[in-house]
Amino acid sequence: MSDTPPKPRNWTKRLLVASLALNLLVAGVLAGAVLSGGPKGGLQRFNLTAGPLTRAMDGPRREALRDALRDSGAFRASDRRNIRADMTVLIETVRSDTFDEAAFRAALMRQRDRLQAGQAAVIEAVAAQIQDMSREEREAFADRLENQLRRGPGAGRPDRGETSDQRSGG
Repeated sequence: MSDTPPKPRNWTKRLLVASLALNLLVAGVLAGAVLSGGPKGGLQRFNLTAGPLTRAMDGPRREALRDALRDSGAFRASDRRNIRADMTVLIETVRSDTFDEAAFRAALMRQRDRLQAGQAAVIEAVAAQIQDMSREEREAFADRLENQLRRGPGAGRPDRGETSDQRSGG
């Protein structure tokens, strides 16, 4: 019986890379929405993990949230360059004749740290906005949040096919 652990199968490497790619897609969407301010005349788009919370914010609070995230420094251009560089490392490591697990793990950990920093910035910004709300504002926010959770991501968004009559209840 051997004391060496079995080598991971090729499909597990691919699964890890696919999972990382999905995480980076989420981070890219978040960073792009924060830095671009979202579509003109539409609602702002944010991190998918905090999506219902940010969509339930009223217009001025959503703008303040976007500004706080932009000012947090969590989504810098250098981060996007580093994300791309680490993706290159991951791809090259997986394609290499010999798999360098340490290099692969190090690149994944750097990616995870960037994602966690972005998520922490979102959590702080959302919590600050809610903390600043009056009781009545929190109640209205809770109603909008409940609606978001019930109806899904496209609730109340003109770019998702809902008409103004549907939004106004008519």
